[in-house]
Amino acid sequence: MNSDLLIGKVLRPRGLKGEVKMEIYSSDPHWLNGFKGEIVVGGKRFRALKFSHDGDFGYATLEGVESAEQAEELRGEDVFANRADVPKLRDGENYIVDIIGLDVLVGGENIGKIVDVAQYGSADVYTVKTSDGTLSFPALKILIKEVDLSLGAMKLDASVFERVAVRN
Repeated sequence: MNSDLLIGKVLRPRGLKGEVKMEIYSSDPHWLNGFKGEIVVGGKRFRALKFSHDGDFGYATLEGVESAEQAEELRGEDVFANRADVPKLRDGENYIVDIIGLDVLVGGENIGKIVDVAQYGSADVYTVKTSDGTLSFPALKILIKEVDLSLGAMKLDASVFERVAVRN
């Protein structure tokens, strides 16, 4: 498991003192309020002096970024945080980065690997690359029997899978 999690992307400078506006990749960005850990932006490590959010956007003041020009240099860069610095997940929750790449087992048979996760309001949708193309299925509790990150596999209920999977 990678220790750094992709948490967002720098969109643009905000103001004249080096604050950056970011798109946040989190279903619950409230954890950003008061975040004081380190982040990695464009391959450089920064200490977050101040972090806040408004809707899906985050705002960060980074140590060493003191002007709009310095913040502009970070535009378009991915933002990573150390897994140890972000809130612990509840049982049954996983980071998307940990889901991508899992083998998908249906009735004990490996049908392929998860290559994408699309987030919609009602349920995430997983895309699986199979030997003969791709298919998608919603992340439903009645479908997903187990996610075993140590084995790198997601086990699905075969009867539910046949009803909800869509071949692309």
